Amino acid sequence: MSSTPVEVTRTGSHTFTATNPRGGEVTIGREDAPDAFTPGELLLAAIAACSAVTSENLLVRRLGEDAKVTVHADRTKVPEDKHKFASVQVGFDVDLSGIEDDDERGKVVDAVQRAVEKYCTVSRSVEEGTPIELTLPR
Repeated sequence: MSSTPVEVTRTGSHTFTATNPRGGEVTIGREDAPDAFTPGELLLAAIAACSAVTSENLLVRRLGEDAKVTVHADRTKVPEDKHKFASVQVGFDVDLSGIEDDDERGKVVDAVQRAVEKYCTVSRSVEEGTPIELTLPR
């Protein structure tokens, strides 16, 4: 089993709670469930969060400890299959104007892109198509 197992438990009609061993919780449900993320939104959040966590040190080192970093993720769906993402778009919202030299700004952007492409576990797993082993009771 994984070193970071997640458990999802039904808590009501079309709602579930995901927990981890550290006490984290998130509510999951269908699109009409209030105060809940859909599973697809959680995947987008995981991709955006992984990109943010992976790049944080690079950006903070150049922009300062109180640098504001926001990462957005959205998706397009396969037109003939509403249950499948065609692609995911990830965008950073970070003010690089504090880096006045264009070459230096370009180096930071390139370093962030390389870091995300090399070290973001979630994006890499999605892009490479990680196999999923499903076990059901018999």
